[in-house]
Amino acid sequence: MTSTIGFATHGEVLKQLYLAFGVLPRKEARAEDFDEKDKKTLQRQLGRLASEEGNLIEYYQKAVDTLRQLLGQYVPMPGYVEAIGTVLDDLESAYAELIQTEGTYLSRRDSFRYYMSIKAVPVLVLALKRCRLLCGLGDGPGVWHDDTFWYLPTFEAGNKVTMPLAKVMRWAYTASGLSQKQFHCPGKLGDVVSPAQQQNLDNAVNWARGKATPSLPALLANFKESFAAQDAHERPVDPTLQQSVLTALVCARVATFVAKQILDTYDAAYLKDVCAQIQQLTELLEDEVQEFLRQLAPIMLRQTSAAQAVGIWLRACAHHERFVRGKLTQVAATLVGLLQEEPQAPFSPELLAELTNKFGGFAVHANVDRITRQQAFVPPEGFAELLAEGFQLRRKATTRLDEIDAFEQSLVQMGLQEVLCWFVPWLRGIYHYRREQFEAAYPYYETAFDLAKYKAGRFQYDLVNQFVELAAKNRKENAFDKGINWALYIGLEIRWLRDKEPTQENRDFVRAIMERANYAHQL
Repeated sequence: MTSTIGFATHGEVLKQLYLAFGVLPRKEARAEDFDEKDKKTLQRQLGRLASEEGNLIEYYQKAVDTLRQLLGQYVPMPGYVEAIGTVLDDLESAYAELIQTEGTYLSRRDSFRYYMSIKAVPVLVLALKRCRLLCGLGDGPGVWHDDTFWYLPTFEAGNKVTMPLAKVMRWAYTASGLSQKQFHCPGKLGDVVSPAQQQNLDNAVNWARGKATPSLPALLANFKESFAAQDAHERPVDPTLQQSVLTALVCARVATFVAKQILDTYDAAYLKDVCAQIQQLTELLEDEVQEFLRQLAPIMLRQTSAAQAVGIWLRACAHHERFVRGKLTQVAATLVGLLQEEPQAPFSPELLAELTNKFGGFAVHANVDRITRQQAFVPPEGFAELLAEGFQLRRKATTRLDEIDAFEQSLVQMGLQEVLCWFVPWLRGIYHYRREQFEAAYPYYETAFDLAKYKAGRFQYDLVNQFVELAAKNRKENAFDKGINWALYIGLEIRWLRDKEPTQENRDFVRAIMERANYAHQL
C-alpha cells in the first residue's frame, strides 16, 4: 500500500538539498573536482536514500560529507562554509526530532509545510543569529550591509516577486560600479564582444529576470569569468568584494530555489507568510542581540590579549544562546499549561504583556506564533476518537479479531484508512503475539513497520522494536538487520542495543535475547 500521508524521508530531503545548492550539474567542473563517474555514483546513492534502499547510514553520511566538500570548493569567504554547515545541521536535527516524536495525519505536502512553519523558521532564525556572532557573518563587505533580508524574496506591486538571486546580482553590479552589460562585457562602446562574454551576459539577464535558475558551477563560472575580463581591461574588482559576491551568490541560489519551490508547491500567499515570519522573529531576536552586545562591550575592552578576548567572546555567545533558549522553554511551559487548563481560551493581552516584560518579545512571540500555527492544522473528523480507540484495543489483553475488524471498518467509514494505515496491521500482529503465534504475527508487524515510517511519531519506537523482535523470533536475519539499521538511521534506540555500537557481536546478543524474550505485558 502506497500512502500519501507522512513526512518526506531523510533521503528525499537531502536530495532536495543537493538540488537547492545546484551542485550536481557539472558542466563547468574541473576534472580534479568531481568527475562524471563520481557524479553518477552520488546520484545513485541519493536515489537509494530517497527510496530507503541499501546501507542508509553509510550513504547518508557520504552524501553529507560530499556536499560539505563541494561547498568548501565553491564558498570563498572564511567562516561561511562553517556557517552554512551549522544552519543545515540545526535544520536537519529539528527535522529528525520531528520524525522521532510527532506523528502526522497530513499529506506529505502539508506535513512539510508543518515542518517549515513550526520548526524550520524558528530554527533558521536562531541559527543565523549564532552564525553571525560566532562565525563573523556580516563583518566583511557584502550585500547584508545594504539589505538585512537580502536572502528573502521581495514582493512588489502586480504580484511581482524579486528573488534573492536577482537582488544579489544587482547588488554585485552596483558594488562594482558597473552596469550589467559593462560587468559581463567590459570594453569601450563599439568594441567587439566575444561570444563567451555575450553568452555570460545573456545568461545573467535570464537569471536576473527569474526565467531560469542556474546550476551553482554555471553561476559562479559566469561571475568569475566576468571578474577576469575586468582584470584584462585593467578595471579590476577588489578581491575582497569578489569573494563577497561569490559567497552571496551561493546563498542566494539556495534561497531562490527554496522560494520557487514554495511558490510552485503552495502559493505566493504562503511564501509571503514564511518571509514575514522570518522577518518578525529576526527583528525581535535582534533586540536581544543588541542588548547582549551592549552588555558585553565593556568586558571585551578589558581583555589584555586576543586569545583572552576570543575565549570570553565564545563563552559569552554560548551562554547567550542558552539564555535565549531557556526563556523560550519557560514561556512554552507557561503557555502550554494554560492551554491544558482552558484549551479554548485565548491568551489575555495582560498575560502576554507580563510575560514579555519578564522574558522579552522574542520568547513570547515565538511561542504564541508556534501555538497559533499549530492550531491552524486541524485533524480530520473522527481522527482523535479513532486513535484513542485504537490504543484502547492495543492495551486490552482480551482484544478479539472481530473488534479489530470493526475498528478497521470505522476507519474506512470515516475515510481514515490511509491516515492510520499502520494501526490495523499492528493490532493484528499484537493479537497473534499475545498468543505466542509469532510466525502468524510477523507479516502483520512487517506491514505495520513499513507503513508507520515517517507517520507514527513516537510510536515508531514501539513498532520498530517489536518488528525487530519478531524478525529475531522467526530467524529473519535480513529483516532483523533492516529494522535495526532503520532505527539507528532516524535516531531510535533498539532494546538491548541502546547506545552500544551496532557491531555483529552486539547484534547477535540482541538477537539471542529477543528470540527468547516475551514483552506481552508491555504491549
